[in-house]
Amino acid sequence: MPETEYFERILRHDPSSLTQLIGATSATLPHVRDLAARGLGLYVPWALLDAAWVSLARGRAGRPGATSQDLRQILDLYLALDDPVTQEPEGMERWDGYLQRIIHHQGPWQDDAYAQLSRSIALLAQTPYPDDADDPLEVILPGWDHDLLGCSLADYLGIVHLIWACATAHPNPRRRGRFAVDWYPVTDYDQFNELRSPDQIRAVLKRHFVTTKKKLRAAFPTDNDPLLRRYTHNPLRSRPLVSGVPGGHLVPVPAAVVGKATPLGLYYTGGDNKSEWGKAFTNDVGRLFERYVGRQLDLLPDAEVHPEILVKLSKKDKAKTIDFFVVFRDLVLLVEVKSTRPGEQLRLGGPDFATLLPATPLKKAFEQINKSVKLLRSGRHPELADIPADRRMIGMVVTAEPFHQINTAAHRVAMPATDIPVMVTPIAELEDAVTITGTSLATLLHAADEAGVVDLRQLFPQYEFQEHNAVLEQGWSAIPFARPRRPRTQDSAAAGPSNGPENRS
Repeated sequence: MPETEYFERILRHDPSSLTQLIGATSATLPHVRDLAARGLGLYVPWALLDAAWVSLARGRAGRPGATSQDLRQILDLYLALDDPVTQEPEGMERWDGYLQRIIHHQGPWQDDAYAQLSRSIALLAQTPYPDDADDPLEVILPGWDHDLLGCSLADYLGIVHLIWACATAHPNPRRRGRFAVDWYPVTDYDQFNELRSPDQIRAVLKRHFVTTKKKLRAAFPTDNDPLLRRYTHNPLRSRPLVSGVPGGHLVPVPAAVVGKATPLGLYYTGGDNKSEWGKAFTNDVGRLFERYVGRQLDLLPDAEVHPEILVKLSKKDKAKTIDFFVVFRDLVLLVEVKSTRPGEQLRLGGPDFATLLPATPLKKAFEQINKSVKLLRSGRHPELADIPADRRMIGMVVTAEPFHQINTAAHRVAMPATDIPVMVTPIAELEDAVTITGTSLATLLHAADEAGVVDLRQLFPQYEFQEHNAVLEQGWSAIPFARPRRPRTQDSAAAGPSNGPENRS
């Protein structure tokens, strides 16, 4: 289906009518993981948000209203949209590119909201960073959140909860898919830490959440490849509320609101690398992320965690090891931390993955693991005396966001060869892995190595996990409106901690 026909079908309808229908429909949908099982596979949030963007940016008022059947037909056309895969020659690279686009486009919508929001505050507000560190923080200092967000980080996450709850669970069905500050009683402002008036919340909304039809129209691409447009950034992800619609702000897809407060959403909010502050912010996030990974590793009850060690090579030369040595009874895990994220060309499934991977950060991580293994096995450095050199070794590169398929053979050719097995693991996977119970994480790592499995979650169903990750639970408890979460089942542990804020607020 060409994109022009998809556009024509959307533009038959008055944008206010269609987008209000999209908002009301989105507000009643289950989590994306449950849509297909309930016969709602067409109603995925990325399709609904794209239809809303097209309608608001290009639609004209005064056209006929939209019905539920109209929306279903539009979403059916979205599913049938053409893709570059149909025009590329046969071969595995063709399908690798397609999978990259699909997974990076749809994956963030399926992340566990509880873990994402908890990680935001655990990483940026609760991870200690010493004032006398060799590499001090530049801008994430006391009061940084007020400078960037206009309120405390905790209250910012509380606003996200409030918008989400109003848009999805308002007792008046006609108000679902919408949000107005006036709907929230001022008497309940004690839920926030510092926000005390509607005007304060409106200021934060205007600064970070609200857009207009005019701005959406100006941002709509005119020179993008029509086969790739829907995979590119949708401005309703950055600003998920639309003003100028009667009856409160329109919230076309409430799930997009949650994305504003995830670590990735905050990274992009503060990390405009065109400014010096933005560059410093992303650097600080990287510094905090390394220490955050250390906090997760410290949850392991049967391992000693040793941070980076400075090794003397000669009278003049010194070298740093990997970020953490995790010493188990029969295994040493070498952990290198990288806060790098996949770039747009990789997410769009460019033709040469080896050159599109963030080669420098990930390549350096592999090289650093190799260097540390050699230093350890040489036996010549007393600084490493506490790290056993005679045990099995496995390497792990922990990333802030997932690099889908990074551990497959097609992608690993871009990385240096290593002397020990090395897996690239996103932080969400590590957060689950450190809660393993009844056995050691070393057992899971042994099993993964022997089976040639580099995605630990493939093996999670074979093990039991604690109900809570203590670091994430501490983060969650600091968010206004947060409530104790439901215990995880064994099946939900395999997919990440169960239940997003929809079941906890």
